[in-house]
Amino acid sequence: MALPDISSQFKFTSGHIGAGFYKRGEGSLGVPGQVMVQPRNYSAQRAVSAGTGEHAGHLIGMQFGAPGGLENLGLQNPNMNTFAPKPLHEAFVGPGGSYHDLESKWAEQLKQGYRIHVTITDKYRSGENRPYTRSVQWTETSPAGTVQQLAIEFVNFSSPQSRAKTGK
Repeated sequence: MALPDISSQFKFTSGHIGAGFYKRGEGSLGVPGQVMVQPRNYSAQRAVSAGTGEHAGHLIGMQFGAPGGLENLGLQNPNMNTFAPKPLHEAFVGPGGSYHDLESKWAEQLKQGYRIHVTITDKYRSGENRPYTRSVQWTETSPAGTVQQLAIEFVNFSSPQSRAKTGK
């Protein structure tokens, strides 16, 4: 049986914010394993991240049914997007954790019957193609109907990988 394709319910916008600009994705997350995972767009990922040492990270993870194209990608510190290499673990402990950790938490909650609606905004400085921050706001609705509004800001600082590639 084919899983439902919910990719069209996600909305992506961009625009100017002060002297910079933003890229935003919004929608209700699908339960991993119960929604179709869209094909990964490798050419879009290369167009975003080639030669940078960074990841072309999805604003909204494909495991949740979001599209895999350019509209859903931004340069992201690779250690925030995956499990950081062991020598970098110390930098990624604490209340912020990594974006990957947050996505894992959402996946667990969705499988337990929660509903989660996200608004994820990458913010860029004028003339730069790498967001300096990823603002994440989401609403969790528990199976009992309790609603919580939550937010976290992920600073997208440069990584050892990007400094090795770019010398900056």
